[in-house]
Amino acid sequence: MKRLSGVAALLLVLVCAAPALSAYVISQSVIGSGGGSASGGSYSVVGTVGQPAIGITEGGSHIGEIGFWYQPGWILTAVDEDESPRSFSIGQNYPNPFNPVTTLAYTVPTRSRVSIVIYDVTGRIIRTLVDEDIEPGRHKAVLHATGLPSGVYFARMVAGAFTDTRKITLLK
Repeated sequence: MKRLSGVAALLLVLVCAAPALSAYVISQSVIGSGGGSASGGSYSVVGTVGQPAIGITEGGSHIGEIGFWYQPGWILTAVDEDESPRSFSIGQNYPNPFNPVTTLAYTVPTRSRVSIVIYDVTGRIIRTLVDEDIEPGRHKAVLHATGLPSGVYFARMVAGAFTDTRKITLLK
């Protein structure tokens, strides 16, 4: 077996240690799914060492989940464990406009009775998506609009004193 010289051994150590010494930066284009701006929300990373990280963005009218590219050598040293929402919210449905299925993301900070009801433009109840006690966290409600005509509808969330409404559009 051939022995490495002192210089060769030092170079080998430096080459192997270089990834650990450099900082990894997730560019804004990665957060923005390949191009758009990624400002105006709060970003957190959720995951475990050895798995691709998942980013969660959240703002006044949206909650989105984004995958980050995984690079060997990343070591997550700390993850914020407090991911519980601090307020009630209902996000804009996605996709919007939709045909025939759309999703509404909503957050609940404390165990509460939550109601999410779909109305037409005349105020008539079309569907009830949620009407139950919900545990704290991030949740999703799915609207299957099979049998409904194209048009504008409203999704209204009520939880205790919280009430908010989103306009949704069905295009066939």
